[in-house]
Amino acid sequence: MKKFVINQIQHFSLHDGPGIRTTVFLQGCNLRCAWCHNPETWGVKPSVSYTDSKCILCGECARVCSEPVNCFEGQNHYFDFSKCTNCRKCLEVCCTGALEECGYECSVSELFEDLMNDSRLYEVSGGGVTFSGGEPLLQRESMEEICGLLHDKGVHIAVETALSMPWSAVMKLSEYIDLFLVDFKLFDKEKHKKHIGADNELILSNLMQLSEIGEISIRLPIIQNINSDKENAENTAEFLKHLEKRIQSVELLPYHNFGVEKAVHVGLKQNEFEIPSDKCLEELKAVYRRHGLKVV
Repeated sequence: MKKFVINQIQHFSLHDGPGIRTTVFLQGCNLRCAWCHNPETWGVKPSVSYTDSKCILCGECARVCSEPVNCFEGQNHYFDFSKCTNCRKCLEVCCTGALEECGYECSVSELFEDLMNDSRLYEVSGGGVTFSGGEPLLQRESMEEICGLLHDKGVHIAVETALSMPWSAVMKLSEYIDLFLVDFKLFDKEKHKKHIGADNELILSNLMQLSEIGEISIRLPIIQNINSDKENAENTAEFLKHLEKRIQSVELLPYHNFGVEKAVHVGLKQNEFEIPSDKCLEELKAVYRRHGLKVV
């Protein structure tokens, strides 16, 4: 039986597709968005997160770890992520939750059983299951198996993806997926590479092909001075309007800084960006509506 590496499961979710949903956040992402709000999901393997405010300086973690990962200086505890071998012994002795598991393995059958516990909510609300991340398509073999099981039970399935994957991976899953929530960041190829870590040629190609066979909702994170300009909106809207038969909506998601602190817990550094103004969002909405797209 295949396994998933899961970050967390959020029951009774109301923002990741229609109705009441169970959202499964998977580990692993092949992009590096500078403003990512889930940087703890980047690694595909389970790891350790550290929250210094929870530490009581007992020193038990340093005692059980064979590597110089936990360093104590006065009233401070420093966790050196670069030296961590993921032996996970520290998790067993930390009594305050300062050191926690980031990601865990779960078999397809175990996850399927958990998801079906919410089946009544799906039925009465028109909801279902959403897979998010990270990039869910990185765990595509397990995804194919569980989506097949859910599909056979008539459960509505949504997948949040950046589509930065080979088309074969997208196409294989499309027969089970009822709704693709596509995260689209920037239209300009060079800017996309600068801020995301890869250009968007594969994403654009996949989106065009997907528009022929799947239902799509576009999600646009709006970051001030990165993709909040009208030129990016015009170019994106012009591209999307030719796919509008399959695009249910365009959702504008204003930047928030939740990822800044979450990144620290897993040994990453993330810069904080400016939040777009209400006026900016209204102007961008007008651009997409002018091109005949339904804006949420």
